[in-house]
Amino acid sequence: MKKSLISAALCLSLASMTLSAKDFTGFSHPESVYGKKEVVFVSNVGEKLEPLAKDKDGFISKLDKEGNVIVKDFIKNLDAPKGMNSIGDTLYVVDIDKIKGFNMNDGQEVLNIDVKGAIFLNAIEVLDNKTLLVSDTGTGIIHKVDVVNKKYETFVKIDSKFGGPNGLLIDQKNNRVITVGYDPMGKEKGSIVAIDLKTKKISLLSKPLGALDGIVVAKNGDLLVSDWGENLKGVIYRIDFKGNITKLDLGAIGGPADMFSDGKNLWIPAMVDNKIIKIDLP
Repeated sequence: MKKSLISAALCLSLASMTLSAKDFTGFSHPESVYGKKEVVFVSNVGEKLEPLAKDKDGFISKLDKEGNVIVKDFIKNLDAPKGMNSIGDTLYVVDIDKIKGFNMNDGQEVLNIDVKGAIFLNAIEVLDNKTLLVSDTGTGIIHKVDVVNKKYETFVKIDSKFGGPNGLLIDQKNNRVITVGYDPMGKEKGSIVAIDLKTKKISLLSKPLGALDGIVVAKNGDLLVSDWGENLKGVIYRIDFKGNITKLDLGAIGGPADMFSDGKNLWIPAMVDNKIIKIDLP
């Protein structure tokens, strides 16, 4: 019995150590984190928490892989930049109703696509070496974007009952893209849904959970999903392959948004708290 209690205490201690967080402050409402090789990029909406304001005070910060700031305003004069991803040396960023591309080395703009009718472009996933999937939380559309020919089309439109598509994740094993729902009006709770990349059939993966934002994969293949929660007490859910849902023991997070996994660490932008939280990938 004593041995069991000691083992249980040790497990709890190790779990606590695993989820110990390191905070990086000094950001301006960080919405998304994306890393490649030795650098990490953070999109900052700006001084005010106004994700749809065209005020030119948004920017992209460049960090090293340890979280130290290399250049705070590596890319300037954006409105409210959010999700990021890359193909080759081009960093793609969504900025309200535009999809922009920048050279990752010098920050020079190399692409600017104005998406007609877009309201709230949010997340980016790479489908192949010239194609992006981009979510629009405001219209419910996931766009398919050809960055070579600078063209786009509707890939699928998500029913509003699931929440507007926010975070995206390509599930190559099952040939699908997974998205999490967020209602910008705050009236409905968003769900996790999967869309078959070939048939575009939509499958529900969870009940309505909350104001869902980011999605990444845990070490063992579980899904990790951020939720702004009630009264800005955000949480990170863990969903296993059976659909069981638990919460990571991180305490309340102010606005956990578009998370990033580098395979070893989980980077969580706490948008309201103006910081980035880095933990060992669960």
